[in-house]
Amino acid sequence: MRSRGCLQNLAFALLALIVFGASSYFWFNYFVKGKSLPTPNLIGRSVADAKAICSDLGLNLSVDPASRRNSDKVPAGSIVWQNKPAGTANLMKRGATIKVELSAGPLVLRVPELNGQTPRTALLRLGQQNLKLGNLAYVDSDGPQGIVAADPPNGTVVPAQTGVSLLVAAPPSPPTWVMPDLIDHPLDEVRPALEARGLNVSNVKFEGYPGIRDGIIIRQFPQRGAPVSGRDAITVVVSRQEETSIMEQPPAPQPAGPLLGTTTTTH
Repeated sequence: MRSRGCLQNLAFALLALIVFGASSYFWFNYFVKGKSLPTPNLIGRSVADAKAICSDLGLNLSVDPASRRNSDKVPAGSIVWQNKPAGTANLMKRGATIKVELSAGPLVLRVPELNGQTPRTALLRLGQQNLKLGNLAYVDSDGPQGIVAADPPNGTVVPAQTGVSLLVAAPPSPPTWVMPDLIDHPLDEVRPALEARGLNVSNVKFEGYPGIRDGIIIRQFPQRGAPVSGRDAITVVVSRQEETSIMEQPPAPQPAGPLLGTTTTTH
């Protein structure tokens, strides 16, 4: 008898739990979910259409006039963003507010003003505009240096990642000479002759060499016959009775000597 009474109590408790759960579910849907509604999709709508939709659903629409977003898909002035994703997964109470922002239309990119700037600066500015560097061409100029033209021209509206080619004015290239044979010649005669032609004797090293008097060139770089210009550094090793590794800076240019009288140019 006692066992039977326990089973009846257990069955009653289970029945009460089922009734309570079903009742809770019903009243939740009736009072809570029944008064909520899916978030409408306002993306691509005009402000007037969005206000009408929200009014029919009992919702409020808040448009941020100070913030606009570029979009290639949504026309300028239409809604491009809303603070709640649309759909049944996001329910809204009547009287709630949806915040939206408007489209500014596609992002308009223009080739920036680059005249007079260096190629490095131009590369940075193009990257900031979501553009890239195209071809670089150089032209000799004794006047102002830097960029003198762009293709597409400055101010042109272009798509993102368009390559912009640049024409750069640069100092004229120095004349190119054929390197003479400096071995066995005195440094005091060689250096003025080289420097008079714009060549730079940048490094002079002294080294002991038996049987040769002081100041005679015993090695050189570049070697005889190599092309050389004012942009190249010339190194010579000069004889001295006491060996040393001191590197000497070149003195001020002197009048040309006779050494390079027969040197030809290739410029």
